[in-house]
Amino acid sequence: MPDYEIVMLLGLWFLLVFVKRVKMKKGDVEIVLFLAVLSGFIVVDILELYQIDGEILLAALYIGFAITLLFFNVRDLRGKNQDLEKLKALKKEHKGLTTSYESLRKRFIATIDLMKDGLVFRSDDGEMFATDYFIEMIGIKTNELSQENYEKNIHPDDINGYLNTMKKLKRKQPDYEITYRFKKGNKYVWVKEKGTMIFYEDRTMVISVGHSIDIKLHPDTEVDMLNSLRFDQAFLEYLQSLNRLKNPYYLVFFELSNIPAINERYGRDIGDLMMGEFLNKLRYNFVKDEQSIFRLTGIRFAMVMKDDRKYQILDRALKHGGELLNFEMAFGNVRQSVYPYFGIQQITVFEEPLDEVVSRTNKALEIAISDDTHENYFIIK
Repeated sequence: MPDYEIVMLLGLWFLLVFVKRVKMKKGDVEIVLFLAVLSGFIVVDILELYQIDGEILLAALYIGFAITLLFFNVRDLRGKNQDLEKLKALKKEHKGLTTSYESLRKRFIATIDLMKDGLVFRSDDGEMFATDYFIEMIGIKTNELSQENYEKNIHPDDINGYLNTMKKLKRKQPDYEITYRFKKGNKYVWVKEKGTMIFYEDRTMVISVGHSIDIKLHPDTEVDMLNSLRFDQAFLEYLQSLNRLKNPYYLVFFELSNIPAINERYGRDIGDLMMGEFLNKLRYNFVKDEQSIFRLTGIRFAMVMKDDRKYQILDRALKHGGELLNFEMAFGNVRQSVYPYFGIQQITVFEEPLDEVVSRTNKALEIAISDDTHENYFIIK
């Protein structure tokens, strides 16, 4: 009986099964071979003890070994086919993701192109990227630059406020809004930014939108409303049209008394910007459109209020204070408040000459400005 063949074949079979079923570590092969040979000798001793024909057992071992090889080969082949199918599915999924990403990228670029404001991305490694609109607005030639070089062009009076604002950004307070002067050629333009800090993994990025509020460079700002207001003749024609309809309304005259001092100290651009911001705030809170606000003189304006509910809001703001009429603005290092005075009367008689109506409302405003009252408004009862 070929004992050595039985031992060898049984050992190889044992090793094959073990290798295919168990992930072996370094040194495991020697242990497996030892166990296989030991098992072979044990089997041979059992054959001799029970007088079993070794040729039959050897043939059975060969058949079993062949079947085992066939089983593992078929299984490996099926596994490879499954892996191939998974790979195809992954490729299909990757292609879909690539297509979606490209579509999203194109839509994002198209959205940026439609924006009237510029976009700025500041990374935590000191670099920044700005869209074409933004770099054209501030007069630089490249979309990518270092934050250090960018900050060198900020007005010396505004740089500390800019840096302090950026340093204060954190998870609890990620949003900011700032206005500063940026050097464009031989002059400075005003830049207004509004942005937020985003956090991803262990990094941060600041994304902001910005636009210029320089009057000549970018007229579509708060100042645009100031420059487009209608004057006396249009105001009188508007009042005549209201009188013909015979619907009651409130005539509000107001004066921004400290604008001349602001112009003298900081320049007319700052004064115009502050008046424009204030007028926009009034329009947003108290009238439906800018057609109801008129410029009577440089710092004196008229507002026509046809909605009684809006007037009640104005009345409460005048009598009880609050944020609606408390107006403070910060432009770079410039921080100023606007001090308005109001003269008001309700119009319910429509046959009265308009010059008398206007004169009476003017008188109410003069009383509010004078020292005869402790309030900043006077209402004709």
